[in-house]
Amino acid sequence: MDPELLRQKIAFQKHAATTVAVQNKPSAAASSHTTYSSEAAKAKKKKASGPTQNLSKLPDFDNFASNSNAISNATNFSTMAKIVDYMKKRHLSQQQWPLTLKEVLDELQLYDLGKRNIAFLQEALPNNPRLMMEPNPDGDPTMNKFAFRPPYKIKGKTSLVAVARKHYQDGKGGILVSDLAECVANYDALLQQVAADVIVVPTQVNKKKDRVVFYNDKDFTFPELEDDFKALWRNVSVDHLDEKKIEEYLQKKGLDAMKDLTPKVRMQAPLKRKAAKRRHNQKVQNDHMEGVLEDYE
Repeated sequence: MDPELLRQKIAFQKHAATTVAVQNKPSAAASSHTTYSSEAAKAKKKKASGPTQNLSKLPDFDNFASNSNAISNATNFSTMAKIVDYMKKRHLSQQQWPLTLKEVLDELQLYDLGKRNIAFLQEALPNNPRLMMEPNPDGDPTMNKFAFRPPYKIKGKTSLVAVARKHYQDGKGGILVSDLAECVANYDALLQQVAADVIVVPTQVNKKKDRVVFYNDKDFTFPELEDDFKALWRNVSVDHLDEKKIEEYLQKKGLDAMKDLTPKVRMQAPLKRKAAKRRHNQKVQNDHMEGVLEDYE
């Protein structure tokens, strides 16, 4: 080989060994005519995997069903309370004729109740102790009529005195004024009219202040107490004690509370059948057949 070419070759190799050359790789977009985009593919893949990742955020259908049932029950009982309260107001305002369920809902302007709510009311209202039902003669439950059931059949002073006397005779005690307020509207004026026939005593029921109406038995006369006994009675405060604590205190002092004061109804026991008397071995004398019987021995 030509010596000059060998020298050029050696010089080129030395120069190439000392010089670092960086070659840029051509981009795929510049060297290719395809429509594929890696960024678009990544975005599409992320969008497709989105619903599967959010499955845990979907609503719990079991809790939704239980919540809807709770809301429906609350609606049912609140509607029933509205109906009872409305029927009570009608009774106190002397509008005592019965109404069907549809008529009551129309007067209350309750038009947004569903079929399930109405079916519940048709089944529950006949069993409500504060309402009385007048069944439909055709047997259609939707046409049953309802009216308010007052605690007592009291309409005026005569019936009030009669009920108080019946309670007194049966040993049932008195009539609560809160119950009387559900029978008549003007109960305070009514109590003033019968003040000579009843005795009104303040009391407390379920931690609420109330009054009790007792029958005033005029045949029972009690002698006038001396002022000293009245002063002793009024100086003893028992407002902070209930009946159980008072009974325990009296028992500690050697006094026993009276119980079973109500008159007892005597039940007639079934009549016992008399047992037949057994005849002992004894001779029967036929004295009245003397002279008629013959002896064939």
